[in-house]
Amino acid sequence: MFKKSLIAVAVAVLGATAFSVQAADVTMYGKVDLGLQYKTSEVTVGDKTMVDEDTFSMENGRNSASRFGIKGSEDLGNGYKAGFVLESSIKTDDGSLGQGGRLWGREARVYLSGDFGEVSFGRVGPIVGGNGPYARFGHVMNAFSCGWGDVGGSLQVVSRRLIEFVRPTPSPTYAKFGGLDAVFQYSFGADTQSDAYKDGTEGKSSVERMYAGAVRYQNSTVLVSAGVEGINQDQPSADRNGLDDALSFNLGGSYDAGFAKFYVYSQVFQNYAKAAKVTMFSIPSGVDGYGVNLGFETKALGGTVKASFGWGDFEGSHADNLTMKTYQTALGYNYPLSRRTTLYTAAGWIHNDFSDDYAAAKPTAVENDYEWICGITHKF
Repeated sequence: MFKKSLIAVAVAVLGATAFSVQAADVTMYGKVDLGLQYKTSEVTVGDKTMVDEDTFSMENGRNSASRFGIKGSEDLGNGYKAGFVLESSIKTDDGSLGQGGRLWGREARVYLSGDFGEVSFGRVGPIVGGNGPYARFGHVMNAFSCGWGDVGGSLQVVSRRLIEFVRPTPSPTYAKFGGLDAVFQYSFGADTQSDAYKDGTEGKSSVERMYAGAVRYQNSTVLVSAGVEGINQDQPSADRNGLDDALSFNLGGSYDAGFAKFYVYSQVFQNYAKAAKVTMFSIPSGVDGYGVNLGFETKALGGTVKASFGWGDFEGSHADNLTMKTYQTALGYNYPLSRRTTLYTAAGWIHNDFSDDYAAAKPTAVENDYEWICGITHKF
C-alpha cells in the first residue's frame, strides 16, 4: 500500500511539474545514507560495571539523515519570489518513512521572499537546532553537526526537547541587514507524530508551544549566532509534574583560519524535561544546566579530519541533589569520492558522572557509551 501511494504521489508531482515548468522552477532532490555501527554501553551499579548493550548493526543516516523532497519557486518580479518545499525522512535500512510514518514529515512549507527578507508558513526545523532553512545552531556550530549517529554533535551537552528532530508548526520570519540577519519563529504546537496533539488543541495551553529568535553575523571567515528559545509546557500535565515553562540562551560560532576551521557552541537552560541525547538525563519536574562544545576540522589525506570535545553540567530544576556531569569526545574522517558521494567513519566516547541520589533512582543510567560508525552518503 505504501509503495502504491508513493508511486501515485511521484506521478502526480511529475505531472504537475510537466505542466508548470514555464511558470516555476521545480526540483526533485534527496540523500541516501547507510552504514555500519558498533556500540557498547556500560552501566555501573555500586562498584560493579556491567555491559548493558553491545550491538553491531546496519543503520540508516549515521552521517546525516536520509531524505527525499521536492522544491520549487517562481519569480514574481520586482525582487519577489514565492516557493515551496516538501521533504520526507526515509529509513533506508527498512524503507519506512520517518516522523511517525508521515509523508513530508521533515519539512512542508510555503514562503515569500524579497528585499525585506522571507516569511514562511508550515513545518520546519527549530531555530535552536540543526535541521531546516532557519536552523542557527547545528552544522555551522559543530564539526559533527547534531551528531553522526550518536558520535559527536552538540546534543549530548544541551537541553533536550520533543521537537529536536521532528517539526513544529511555526511561522518563521527571516530578515537580512548586510552581514547581519535575524529570524523569529513561533510554533502553535509540538508536532511529534501524526496524532500530534493527542487530547490537546493547536494554539491552546493543552499542547506544548514554542517561540524562538536568533541574530547572526557572518562573513567569509567568521560566523557568530546568538539565540533564545522558550517553551510553554502543555497543561495540565506540566503542573502535575511541577514543570515550569522552559527557557534557553544559546551562543556559538565558527572561524575559518585557512588551515583549519574551529567551532564553539554553548547553551544555558532551565526547566526542560530532559537533557542530553544519547545518555538522556530526565526528571519530570525539570532540568537546569549548561553545556559547551568545542571542535575543529582540517583537510588531510584527500578528505577532512574532524574532532570535538563537549561537556555538560545538569541538575534537577527543583531537586539539586539529582545531577549529571557529562563528557563527550569524538574523532571522525570523511572522504569525497565525487561531488555527490562521500565515505565516512567516526568514533566517540561519552562518560557520565551521576550523583548518588540520581544513580539510586535510575540504576540503569549509562555511565560509559562507546560507538564506532562507517558508511557512505550519496546525494541526488
